Amino acid sequence: MAEVQLPQQPAQTTQKVSDIVHSYRPTKAFRTSKQDAPNYVTSLDFDDQGEFLVAAGDDETIQVFDIKEGKSTKSVPSKKYGVHLARFTHHSRQILHASTKVDDSLRLLDLHNESYVRYFSGLSDKVVSLALSPGSDSFISCSKDDLVTLWDLGSRNAQGKLKLSTPYLVAFDPSASVIAIASQSTSSVLLYDFRNYDKSPFSTFDLAAYEERYTPSTRGRAWTRLEFSNDGKLLLVGTDYHGHFVLDAFEGTLKAFLVGKNGSSGRAAPVSTTGKPLGQGDACFTPDGRYVIGGAGDQSDVLVWDTHQTLDSGSTLQPMTRLPHRNRTAIVECNPRYNMFATADKETVFWLPEDGSRPPEK
Repeated sequence: MAEVQLPQQPAQTTQKVSDIVHSYRPTKAFRTSKQDAPNYVTSLDFDDQGEFLVAAGDDETIQVFDIKEGKSTKSVPSKKYGVHLARFTHHSRQILHASTKVDDSLRLLDLHNESYVRYFSGLSDKVVSLALSPGSDSFISCSKDDLVTLWDLGSRNAQGKLKLSTPYLVAFDPSASVIAIASQSTSSVLLYDFRNYDKSPFSTFDLAAYEERYTPSTRGRAWTRLEFSNDGKLLLVGTDYHGHFVLDAFEGTLKAFLVGKNGSSGRAAPVSTTGKPLGQGDACFTPDGRYVIGGAGDQSDVLVWDTHQTLDSGSTLQPMTRLPHRNRTAIVECNPRYNMFATADKETVFWLPEDGSRPPEK
């Protein structure tokens, strides 16, 4: 990837997100070197310490960035197997990723040696979602063969399997004791006790009525993101077109429907036959759990929603601010430790707050 230099500032860790959320600006961008036919970034992930970012691309390359240095430090090709959903383990030199060709195995890559430590095989179709436990080496995959598979990084063999209808998204809660599985075709989110995953879900959130009200033309499809807030109180169900659902993570009731997007992010909602580039959703929580940062669809701004803000009639929530950007935001990920986030489409962009906070926008 060729680097595009923009003004750089050090990442700040002392200020509250609420003090600086209006002032984020793109500060560095890294794009593919093929200007005539640029490739797409398909996933982003920060390591636990927030010091590194990994980007997977449809050019079948894994790119690693040093956050403090503000530069790309490693590019690892995966031409044989392809790469998607690249995720750091709890070790910042190991990356787990899904395959896009040859077979459907998951692969654990050692960045130091640029060699594979282990393959996780036995799946019969592509992996569409991947979540690592925040408290252990366990991880969960969802695949197009309707399987939810539980794994451990120390063993190539699956630790357990669930057969569900279109279980296309999965997320751990912050305590690592609950897993949420989103089933698109049934318009539901199932909550399982991770220690008793083979038992029935202890709670099921039915989103059919909410979809009928807010996303009628994409009901039962186009879900792109499932994420708990860091305090475990909220659950984000991102969609590709109309907006995003923010649910009470305990009751499943709608806290807000986030509006303001203008069309699609241009990415496949996990399973698609349209030929769109892969993605992982264009919205996520900030580390304090209060804000959601997301793309604006066809527009190039980045949107920020404040979940503490007063709702419009109908429980819709407008963006509290729009952050100016020159390109579409198809993927967004917040740094867990530093006041910065990254977005991507055809390039990976670092966002940092400007010096000094601006007054809130009206």
